[in-house]
Amino acid sequence: MLVQMPREFVRMHRWALVVLVLGASADLFTTLWNLRSYGPGAEAHVVQRWVSQIVGVEAGVPMAKAMQLWFVIFVAAWWRPWCRAMLIGCGCLYALAAISNYFLLI
Repeated sequence: MLVQMPREFVRMHRWALVVLVLGASADLFTTLWNLRSYGPGAEAHVVQRWVSQIVGVEAGVPMAKAMQLWFVIFVAAWWRPWCRAMLIGCGCLYALAAISNYFLLI
C-alpha cells in the first residue's frame, strides 16, 4: 500500500505517523545538539557516527535520521497487521532516545 497508494497509507495511519515524526524529530534535535557539543564519537549508533564523521554533524545527523525513519516506515508497512502499533511504538522509542540524549543518560 505504501508504494502503490502512499496518500491512502498516510490517511490510514496519520495519527501513528504523527507520533513517529514527533518522536523522530525530538531525537534528531537532541542528537544534533549532543553531537555538536561532544563530536561524532559520542554517538552510540555506528551508522549515525560514520555518516556524521564522513559528511559532518550538520548534514550527517539529518541524513542518518531520515534513513532510520524511512526504514521504520517501510518495515512497518510490510507488516500490515502490526503497522499502526509499530509506528507508535517506534515513535515512543524515538521519544525515549530524545530523553536519553537530553539528560545524557547513556
